[in-house]
Amino acid sequence: MKLKQNSRFHQKIFNKLFLTSSITIIVTVIVLIVTITNYYSDIIIQKEVNVNTRTIERVEDYFSAKDSDINKAIRDIYVQGDLIDDISFALHNGYGKYLEYRLDRFSEDRTYFPSNLDTYFNGFFSQDSDINAISLRSLDRVGIEYLLINNYLRWNKSIVEPKPYTHDTLPGGYSHLNEAGLPQGRELKDTITKKVVINNPVTLEKLGEISIYYSTEHLDKMVKRDEGAPASFFLIDQDGQIVYSHNEGVPLALVHQLKQETNETKIKYKFEKYYVNTIANKGDYTFVSVITDQGWQKLSIVRGTMWVVIILLIMAAILLSYSFMQNYSKRINKIVATIRQVEKGNLDARIPESKHEDELSSIASNMNSMLNELNNYIEQFYMLNMKQQQAELKALQAQINPHFLFNTLEAIRMVAVLEGSKTSSKMIFHLSKLFRYSLESKDTVPFYTEVEYVKQYLTLMQFKHPDKLEVHFDIPDEVEQTPVQKLILQPIIENYFIHGFKKDRSDNELNIYGANLGEKIEICIEDNGKGMSEDELAKVVQHINGEEGDEMKSIGLRNIHQRLKHKYGDQFGLSVKSSKDTGTRVTLSIPVQGLYHV
Repeated sequence: MKLKQNSRFHQKIFNKLFLTSSITIIVTVIVLIVTITNYYSDIIIQKEVNVNTRTIERVEDYFSAKDSDINKAIRDIYVQGDLIDDISFALHNGYGKYLEYRLDRFSEDRTYFPSNLDTYFNGFFSQDSDINAISLRSLDRVGIEYLLINNYLRWNKSIVEPKPYTHDTLPGGYSHLNEAGLPQGRELKDTITKKVVINNPVTLEKLGEISIYYSTEHLDKMVKRDEGAPASFFLIDQDGQIVYSHNEGVPLALVHQLKQETNETKIKYKFEKYYVNTIANKGDYTFVSVITDQGWQKLSIVRGTMWVVIILLIMAAILLSYSFMQNYSKRINKIVATIRQVEKGNLDARIPESKHEDELSSIASNMNSMLNELNNYIEQFYMLNMKQQQAELKALQAQINPHFLFNTLEAIRMVAVLEGSKTSSKMIFHLSKLFRYSLESKDTVPFYTEVEYVKQYLTLMQFKHPDKLEVHFDIPDEVEQTPVQKLILQPIIENYFIHGFKKDRSDNELNIYGANLGEKIEICIEDNGKGMSEDELAKVVQHINGEEGDEMKSIGLRNIHQRLKHKYGDQFGLSVKSSKDTGTRVTLSIPVQGLYHV
């Protein structure tokens, strides 16, 4: 159950890590791509706007050149006095009388080269390939118009409802004019008209108007674009009318509401964005170029391509991160599962080896190596040490039996010499009980059993030393039920009779009492015997702890101390306190354990 919880815990950690990394990647890439696309958009937009500006400037230069040619031609008309007289006579008298006037002038002229309206306009404007025709009409007599056609093919195509040319073309003709200033029924397309009023240089009276009809072919080539965003181009006259347009989907109402001033601006019209370039106050026209926001097809394609690529890269990065996270999560879960098995005591568990060389592989390798060494250590040291301890315990217990048997038999022998067989029989009875207890296979007995064994031994000693020893027991009930090792009291009491008992006195006392101190139990054997000096006590303590001094013959105290330490740990065992001619106190310390169960 813990393993499942830990697996979920690790899974949550990896899910959080995966979510955090994914959000970081997505946000970073989106911010980056938005920044790049906006920057790229601004560059493209500015580039297209600059291209439009240059186009407008070229158109402006184109019309400036046309205006310059027209101004020069008109200026020459005023400079040549005979020419202005011809124009005035032709516009006031009509074509027929003008022919007579031309013949009279030609006959009187000394030069062989005729100088009239026809030769002037042909000589001045025929070199301009953009001119379709030139018209001279009277402002007073609306029926008089002189038309010189420079390019018949384009002129015929430019007339919306063509009419056969009659006498209204040069040489001379009459026709009614419409509201646009053209002869009645003539409507032109793909044409830009430049008009100039001719005045009498003396009276400043308006004589007529010259109209120059330019084809828009060259202008179309200038404003049309094969690359980049499609741009619309408009020519607006001083009255706000559109005289030429190359429209790529721009509403005309938007063009009409534009201010006639030079600027670059971005406006919004009916939820659509438009980028407008305007050059105003240049001759008779205002030049306007407009790019719609929908016209950035190249930019849209680039943006779309970038977003598709970015989305694919984000998905690949997220899938790759998820794969790595899952792989590491599974490997960590395997490590945790192996650790849990080791916790349960399965030291044969091993972490599966991985082909990857990373930190987790190092952890798995070190963990497996540690478990192998631990198994070797347990086999080589721990088990051997346990067997050695058990052998030492059995050897220590076995050392007691011959030693004790020798002393007991010696006591029976001495009593038998001094007294009769009745006492000997009692002693033999108690001795048999002692032998029976010592030969039992149990290593642990309740403390009261150990006390009964000691009482049997003390009875034998009292037979040996009658009326010379008083024994007192003070053992609480909870201490009596405590399980203890066998033969932990008898060697101490035997040691007392050998080294501390005063045979020449009858006031020998031996007190055996116990106490429960909470975490441990202390059992004390205290006498009023011979005691020991400080040097003698130091040697005994040294001998008990297994240090130097093994030449001492007594092994009882050391036996007990080592057995207790092996059984319960170094913090438990036997301690001795003694004073010369005052007595000795031996204290046994064992841990508090549960009650003994038979």
